[in-house]
Amino acid sequence: MLNSRLDAADSAPKGKELYLIDYDSKDDGRVVIAMGNPDTAAHTGILVPGTNTSVEGVPGQLARIGKLQEAALNRSDGESVAMVSWIGYDAPEASSSDFGSVGGTGRAEEAAPDLRRFVAGTHASHDGAPSHTTVMGHSYGSTVVGAAAAGGHGLGADDVVVVGSPGMTVHEASDLQMDPEHVWAGGAKDDPIINNFAGLTLGDDPLNAPFGGNNFEVDTSGHSGYWDDGSQSLDNQGSIIAASPPREVPKEVNEDPAPGTFIG
Repeated sequence: MLNSRLDAADSAPKGKELYLIDYDSKDDGRVVIAMGNPDTAAHTGILVPGTNTSVEGVPGQLARIGKLQEAALNRSDGESVAMVSWIGYDAPEASSSDFGSVGGTGRAEEAAPDLRRFVAGTHASHDGAPSHTTVMGHSYGSTVVGAAAAGGHGLGADDVVVVGSPGMTVHEASDLQMDPEHVWAGGAKDDPIINNFAGLTLGDDPLNAPFGGNNFEVDTSGHSGYWDDGSQSLDNQGSIIAASPPREVPKEVNEDPAPGTFIG
C-alpha cells in the first residue's frame, strides 16, 4: 500500500510530490512522509496523528495533509507550503483492556525526543531563509506535541496547533517553552474525546481560559471533522500554517472542572 502511494506520486503536480523521510516496521509501523519539499518550503506543517494510527492509516493521513496544504496555500500569498505526516511513534490503542496506553502520558513521553529531533532536523536541512514551522497534533497526537514542547529545550516550532485534544501533558500554554500567543487550540462542541477526557489524565484542557494560548473558530462536528472541505476549521488551520491570523474565538471558562481533573 505504501509503495503504491509513493509510486503514484511520481507523476504528481509540482508541490504535491511525496517524500519518504523515514520508515520503520517495528510496533505498528512508523512512517514519516512529506507532501512538497520541506527543505525548500517557505512554510512547513507537521501533523502528528492520534490513537490507533499505524502505517495502515497512511492514505487517510495523506488526505489530511493534502487538505491542510491546500488551505495553507490559499493563505500563503504565493509562498510554498510543505506538509509532513509524522507517524513517527507507537500510537496507543483505544482498548478497554489497555486503557493505560491511551489514558496515560507514557507513549507521548517516549515519542517526544524523536519529534524534537525531527523538527530540529527540518531546520538544519532547510535551504535559504528558515521555514515557518507549525507542529500540529490531533487527539493523542496533541499529547505527543505537548510532551515534546514541554521537555528538553522545547520543540522549536513557530506555532503549535492542537485539535480534538484530551490534554498536552501540562497545566498551561506557558509550560510549552514558547510564546503562548503562538499556541492554538480548536475543538468541536460535540467532540467526544474533548467532552469525556480533556482535563483528566493527560493534561488540562487547552480550550479553557486558564490554559492560556488562543482558540480558533471550529464549525465542524465530531472528532474527525476538522479537515472537512470548505470548513472554517480547515481554513483556520491553513491560516496558521501560512503565518496568517485565523478567526479566533474567546477562551471558554470552566469554573467547575470535572472530578479527576489533571494533577501534574
